[in-house]
Amino acid sequence: MIKKILVILFALILVITISIISLIVFVDPNNFRGFISDTVKNKTGYELSIDGNLRWHIWPQVSILTDSVKVSAAGAKKPILTADNMRLDVELLPLFSKKLAVKNVLIKAAIINITNESKGDVAKNDTKISSTTTTDEPTASKDKKSSSNWKFSLNKFKVTDSTVALQHNGDLINFRNINLVVERNNDNKVSIDLNGNIDKNQQDLFYLAHAYVDLSQFPEQAIIDLKKLDFNYKGVANSAKELKGNISGVFNYQQTPMLLKSKNLSFSVNENRFTGAIDADLANKPYIDLQLNSDKIDLSSILEIDEKSNEKITNHQTSPVVSNITKNTNELSFLNTFNAKAKLNIKQFNANKITLNNIDVDMTNSDGITIFKNISLDFAKGHIIATGIANGKQKNTLIKLNTKINDIDLNTFFNQVDTAHDLEGLFNATGDLESNSVSGAKLLASLQGDVAIIVTNARLNNMNIQSIIQNAVAQYSKDVITPENQKKYTEFHKISANAYLKQGNLEFSTLTANSETLDVIDGSGRVGILKRDLDINLNLKMLSGWNGKSETIGKLQKLTIPLHIYGQFANLHYQLDIGKLLTDVLSDKLQERLDKLREKLKHHDDKDNSKSRSKATDILGELLRK
Repeated sequence: MIKKILVILFALILVITISIISLIVFVDPNNFRGFISDTVKNKTGYELSIDGNLRWHIWPQVSILTDSVKVSAAGAKKPILTADNMRLDVELLPLFSKKLAVKNVLIKAAIINITNESKGDVAKNDTKISSTTTTDEPTASKDKKSSSNWKFSLNKFKVTDSTVALQHNGDLINFRNINLVVERNNDNKVSIDLNGNIDKNQQDLFYLAHAYVDLSQFPEQAIIDLKKLDFNYKGVANSAKELKGNISGVFNYQQTPMLLKSKNLSFSVNENRFTGAIDADLANKPYIDLQLNSDKIDLSSILEIDEKSNEKITNHQTSPVVSNITKNTNELSFLNTFNAKAKLNIKQFNANKITLNNIDVDMTNSDGITIFKNISLDFAKGHIIATGIANGKQKNTLIKLNTKINDIDLNTFFNQVDTAHDLEGLFNATGDLESNSVSGAKLLASLQGDVAIIVTNARLNNMNIQSIIQNAVAQYSKDVITPENQKKYTEFHKISANAYLKQGNLEFSTLTANSETLDVIDGSGRVGILKRDLDINLNLKMLSGWNGKSETIGKLQKLTIPLHIYGQFANLHYQLDIGKLLTDVLSDKLQERLDKLREKLKHHDDKDNSKSRSKATDILGELLRK
């Protein structure tokens, strides 16, 4: 029994050995040179040139080895691909039937240049190439047109340790350490594994992708099941914190008309996770329908990275070259390149101390004009809603928003924007605002428009206006007494104002306020949002809270008092010039007493003249003492 087994094994070894020897003797791999080159040209339109002779490699599998190879487009100055060598792992038995069944194509240390110098006639004649590569003519029919009667099939394509140099808008982007494996699982499906890194200006993006592609209806349709696309970004200013994320989903691509639809789309950046769907019509002018949802977005770590990056750039920046040529300055001009509809729903958004909740955005973009049908969000215990447009068609940037703000808690607001403050209350406003910039640094400064403001339950800390007025009056009259244990703040039931927002300043045209003790008749001035300061003039009346003689207090309650408040939000100052007003009040009081004295003197007889004169002298002396 053992002898029979050994004989069978020996026979098999002998057959294999004879087959391999026959292969080497009777099948010259250089016979495939023209066939391989013609196949590449027919499939891609590019010309493949192979240096040196093709040779067999027997172990561990039957392979055809080449020396350096080049792939070029006709008319190009440089080849689009160069590689030190290429290996084709082939199946043995089909070779005897003139079938080149390639199990694996391995290209190692390839350099792919997608630059202006590598572009040739192929790039100029994409339509012609497309018609060549997308025809559904059977492979056997193509082979008949070929100069060779060999048949070709490929199961696996592999690229290792390779580099792609991509030129885009004058910038050169390097795709390094590329490892790509494309493997056909059956006649209609292939798996793709890809990893490598991209570097540009000392910034690195590492990526790893795994996907399955259904080509059963290719080229009319292809279904890409992206199992994962992991990425890791690390820049020159991002040594402490990296941006990590992944993307997954199913994408259905249709060629005529050119459509792209997604299913089960999800992606993440650091701890921020998103789900949604995207449908795109890519024929002619692209139309994109996007739905995006997220439970929580936290950009605090990303903003930290940007701040570090800006610091480093500032330290090493040089004076820019300024051109006198007038250019289109519309930052929204990109809106002309596509039409779109988008709905965003984000439950919570964090950026440093700022927290936004229940963000809901519904917008459309058509012919360069974006219409915001609805912008709604919760902020600082209040609610903000807005509608408007963004215009990318004209020369300059223009955004218009009709905004309504309800019950924003000012204490929470100032804490979130990290601003020291003395004003508290519930802030309400309506207004039509517009901006000529979308840049973060310029946006607030460029906002302008009319705003109607109401602040309810307002409280001005560290300043008691009532006490200020009482102390000032007490210096001029002993009829007014300053109360003890005064509060260190001023309260208003309601503050109403009309203002114009311009260059980061709220310029007030009218301002009124009321409380149980104070009534602001009118006011004017400005609040500096960017500089975080204010300069306001108020004309007010102190209705109650006076201590003293009722006759004097009655006059003071009718008095309109000017008050100037100015300074930084957290260090306010005031100016109160009440001396002239009080002098007029007190002189009126003296005049009234003199008039009374005159009336009394008229009613006395001449007989009692000396006695009346004595009494008048006493009364006048009393008035002067007061």
